[in-house]
Amino acid sequence: MRTFAALLLATAAFTAHALDLQGHRGARAVLPENTLPAFQFALETGVTTLELDIAITKDRVLVVSHDSVLNPDITRGPDGKFLDAKGPAIVTMTAAEVAGYDVGRIKPGTTYAQQFAQQKPVDGTRIPTFAQLADLVKKHGNDQVRFAIETKLTPMRPEETVAPEEFARLVVAAIRQHGLKAALRCCRSTGAPCR
Repeated sequence: MRTFAALLLATAAFTAHALDLQGHRGARAVLPENTLPAFQFALETGVTTLELDIAITKDRVLVVSHDSVLNPDITRGPDGKFLDAKGPAIVTMTAAEVAGYDVGRIKPGTTYAQQFAQQKPVDGTRIPTFAQLADLVKKHGNDQVRFAIETKLTPMRPEETVAPEEFARLVVAAIRQHGLKAALRCCRSTGAPCR
């Protein structure tokens, strides 16, 4: 009986420390996805991991975007109008050009708008750079938050991004540059540590 009780206590202690509360794309059900307001909300809520997506611009700046191309469901051009169709690939634009688009509101009447009907718009919100997100985390004072970073690569559309090796180099360099903690997972096929 004592052994069983000790096992239960050990399991409970492990579970309490193993719970990972993630802010998916920041907090996209509450605020515009992959934006600084969404990540700020997630940090204030007490998440332990910020889940985000990275794309790379023509001038090799890492930006936080779920899509490798501008998504018409959430993107308005400099004229304030929603894009009519998928926009250009982020890799074909400079960081300054990407910053000209507003992603602070979901396009009304879309499936995405129905799915996240409670999302609060924040007009004027831009696609942030990874550096801006790192600065936000530092200003928040949370040096324990982890990052689940999804790279936007697809062998089916290689023209929409940089090569995988360059992508990996740029992401690792940015993590190191900003002094962020990174956890490496094992390679699924071999169980060996990732390099």
